Amino acid sequence: MDAVIEGLRSSGINLKPKFEKYRYVELIAADNNLVLGRYENVAFLFSKGDIELTCDCLKKVIVEITQADESFNEFKFGKFKIKDKDLTRIKLDVRFNKELFYDLIPALQIEMLRADILLNQCNLQAQAISEEESEIIKKVSVLSDSAKRSIEVSELEHILSEVSTFHVDFFRKFMHFKDVNEEIFSSIIKFEAISRSMGDWFSEKVTELRNSHESLKYYESKFEQTLNGVRDLFSLLSLRLDMLRNREYLELERRTSSLQAAAVVIEFIAVFYYTLKSWEYFMPVDKMPTYLSFLLLSIFTVSVVAYTEVLGELIREKKASLQFVLITILIAILLFLMYYVPVIFSKV
Repeated sequence: MDAVIEGLRSSGINLKPKFEKYRYVELIAADNNLVLGRYENVAFLFSKGDIELTCDCLKKVIVEITQADESFNEFKFGKFKIKDKDLTRIKLDVRFNKELFYDLIPALQIEMLRADILLNQCNLQAQAISEEESEIIKKVSVLSDSAKRSIEVSELEHILSEVSTFHVDFFRKFMHFKDVNEEIFSSIIKFEAISRSMGDWFSEKVTELRNSHESLKYYESKFEQTLNGVRDLFSLLSLRLDMLRNREYLELERRTSSLQAAAVVIEFIAVFYYTLKSWEYFMPVDKMPTYLSFLLLSIFTVSVVAYTEVLGELIREKKASLQFVLITILIAILLFLMYYVPVIFSKV
């Protein structure tokens, strides 16, 4: 808008503010022969004659008011005739009407221009994505074959990372394509609604735009299927990777359990041996029956091994459990028996 106003000033045209709100457009400024308006985010000029601008126009439409002949068609405000295929020269047999010239014609032309531009953009985008889609399908197929043969977690993680990269990149481009496609559909609907309010000026153009949009819907459906295929492969690889990780975890857990069992056995033997030597050194164990000394020593050793577990739990939880209290009492009783039983037998 600023560029248009500056271009008009440089051409010696100074517009005065003129704010009018119509159904589709807003008028911003005007003079005797020129009107500046806005339809959504697009500026337009309505002039009674040719003007020169320093900025480029997206489209120029010539509207001529003339006497109708048999080639003209009826519409809401009078009669009209479209002179060329690109719909930029229109003949009208009407009285000047602000709603028609300032509102409907600019809105209709801008919406048609927008639909054409977006269709061209989306077609180019569809071609580019199609080429990339073919490459992605090839690469994903190779990765899929590699994943079937892979039994290593690290290799499968690398494959999953590559598939994820393809998925994210293709998803981003697909969503941009889909957004433009939806914008095209919205533009066609608006164009058709404005056209109908004028008596179906451009019914053939509406059909042409709809057909073009349908071809883009085919691309959208095709891209979505490819995206779903890549997503499914990603899900399958993630599932297989989880299975391999679980298998490794179970194997590690089995080995850890074996090591823990071995550690318990070693701990039992060490406690049994050193407790026996210490007991024999301080007390007359040889005076006791062998079965009784062995029984007391075995119970004491098992209690000490179990005590290390509950003591570790006490350190972690910082709270004494019932099991800790019971084993502590048991060890105290065993120590008492290991002291007095040898003394009793030594006096017999």
